[in-house]
Amino acid sequence: MTIASRTLIRNLGFVLAAILIFSVSVSGNASAATYRYWNFWTQNATSWSFSPVGPASTNPAEGSTQAWRFDASSPSVPGVAPADSPKAVFERACADVMPIVGTKRVAIVIDSGDPALAPDGETPSAPVAYCAVGKVDTNGYDLLKTIVELRADNGLICGISGYPANECAAPVSDYLASQSAQPITDAVVILDLEATTPPSETSSLAPIGTAVVVGLIAVAGFYFWRRRKA
Repeated sequence: MTIASRTLIRNLGFVLAAILIFSVSVSGNASAATYRYWNFWTQNATSWSFSPVGPASTNPAEGSTQAWRFDASSPSVPGVAPADSPKAVFERACADVMPIVGTKRVAIVIDSGDPALAPDGETPSAPVAYCAVGKVDTNGYDLLKTIVELRADNGLICGISGYPANECAAPVSDYLASQSAQPITDAVVILDLEATTPPSETSSLAPIGTAVVVGLIAVAGFYFWRRRKA
């Protein structure tokens, strides 16, 4: 083999190695892309856990807490959990709501996130905790629908209560959280009236009310009949 041939083979090897390194680098950067969207968190004992499944695949228990936080996340930039612990959120939102047989109370945090991450022209609202009350088998998605207005696309929740207004999982670049998550500032109780009003109670009152009215009419009729007879 001549020196020229050896040199050519060595140079080709360098080129192939460079192409391979570039390909790995590009694929790594693509997989690490950061997007801003509503991150879904579930309760894990006393702390928060980023949920690998959607809310429709969860069945939160009585006394538990779920959370939604608008944030940027990727394999290299993890999302930030809500500031308040699940227990603190539930006590703030649901402590004054009496449990009802056949229903469950679930606290849900809605945190619009870091103002530095907000889309142009939009301002995130302060974190709010809701107490959602529904039937015992209600999944997390259906509970969420009872407390806020949702905008979704192909199963991905893009907007909650109008925020953000239009985008859905928009890519962001060079984002680092400028501040930590803020604690909740307000609590709202949302009751699913269909779930919390047993039909038997409503139907049992109707015959009683009818009987009282009929009885009063009978007494009045008897009184006026005696007056005519006198």
